[in-house]
Amino acid sequence: MDQTMPVPTEDSALLAAFEARIAAGESIEPKDWMPDRYRKQLTRMMSQHAHSEVVGMLPEGNWITRAPSLRRKLSLIAKVQDEAGHGLYIYCGTETLGVDRHELVEQLLDGRAK
Repeated sequence: MDQTMPVPTEDSALLAAFEARIAAGESIEPKDWMPDRYRKQLTRMMSQHAHSEVVGMLPEGNWITRAPSLRRKLSLIAKVQDEAGHGLYIYCGTETLGVDRHELVEQLLDGRAK
């Protein structure tokens, strides 16, 4: 007879209350209880968005030194700065969910992140 350990499940009362809040259109704050799977998916989506902001600044960055005038260089630098800032804000948002932003950046740099 094969005996397997039961997989721990979320507290059904907490899960029902969470789903009721979602159904009511309430905001869920990072420190609020949420199912582990929900938190992981939210972190994954936020990290993908942050990664896309960081990667989005790379093409503009390559053109800064090739820009024909100082005015164009400044425009490209401002675009790169905006993209980097957006990525940083999103990475900081993942920290409120309990994930270290440095770990997410490492995942991007070593190819573990998609």
